[in-house]
Amino acid sequence: MGTPEPIPFEGQHSEDDLELFGPYRYLYPIDVEGDRFLVPERNYVLRALQYVEIKHRAVRLPYWDYCWNDTVGCCEMTYRESPEEPEQIGRACRVEVQPGMQIVKLPKGGRRCAPKR
Repeated sequence: MGTPEPIPFEGQHSEDDLELFGPYRYLYPIDVEGDRFLVPERNYVLRALQYVEIKHRAVRLPYWDYCWNDTVGCCEMTYRESPEEPEQIGRACRVEVQPGMQIVKLPKGGRRCAPKR
């Protein structure tokens, strides 16, 4: 099957995008509980999920409940680094997103929504 390739980002970054996600040149395809989304490179999963929420309205997470810096361990998720890899447990605030990553189970309190198309 193989890992999907990053997609070059074309367009302008808004000031909000730059503040939240940093300057990015590529979008990585990832699966979130069965649906594919493109997210900015060089971000942790928690920040990538925030991108999915803002751009696609496809997840809802209680961001105020998460520590964002690995101090409490409150954003545990289940994921695969690629479709061929076994499931792992990790903290969304410390696992960097990779092309082809699969988020099998969102952090506690997270839920999927119908994505805007």
